[in-house]
Amino acid sequence: MRLFDRTTRQISRTDAGDVLYRRAVHILAEISEAELVVSEFSAEPQGVLRVTCPIMIGHQKLIPLLPEFLMNHKLVKIQLSLSDDVIDQSLTHHDVALRWGEQEDSTLVVTRLGESHQVVCAAPSYLERHGTPSTPEDLFNHNCLMMNRLGLDYNEWTFRYSEGNRSIRTTGNFVVNGGSGHYEALISGLGIGRITDLRGREDIASGRLRRILQDFEPLAATPIYAAHKSSRLIPPKVRAFVTYLQRRMRH
Repeated sequence: MRLFDRTTRQISRTDAGDVLYRRAVHILAEISEAELVVSEFSAEPQGVLRVTCPIMIGHQKLIPLLPEFLMNHKLVKIQLSLSDDVIDQSLTHHDVALRWGEQEDSTLVVTRLGESHQVVCAAPSYLERHGTPSTPEDLFNHNCLMMNRLGLDYNEWTFRYSEGNRSIRTTGNFVVNGGSGHYEALISGLGIGRITDLRGREDIASGRLRRILQDFEPLAATPIYAAHKSSRLIPPKVRAFVTYLQRRMRH
């Protein structure tokens, strides 16, 4: 195939040569753009990192770790959205999501960061007035703090027996639609509550709360994951953030 017409005075492209030239220019432009993108991904972590996270994980685990991360990555800015609702399921508007439980979305890359257990607690003042339950069935005679934003199932507390796990439907005179209000009611001695060990660890250690029914606690833990979009080129800010959380949240 002839690409050029040659005379003694000039060289010109044939129709085929002109098509090849235009395609080559387009390909070279795409290569230049790809090199630019790759250079950005290989650079130091930088830019705005948009993170979504459940309120409890954010308060108890994530936010305390941010000063160290940001001190080590001075070109990164974090925009954090705290919500107990699963927002932006496919991460259209966020770079990283921290989530409870097993993740079923196969389009995302998930990294296990740690785990959490559900524990049953009460303030010493409540137990002094009403006694300490020794079996889950004793909860029928106690005031249990209720949650309604997650529906009735959240008020069915699971316990471990020799024959397997069973759920107990708890009742009480206080219903709240948020974890913070539930925890404040627990600390104030209003009743018995079920919380994550992430939330209650310090208050249990200090004696502000007493952990009860430990022999009946389920063995299974709830995993905590970081999720981000699947891509051959992961932005440095995402890679650095997830790697940091994986190392620090296991301690």
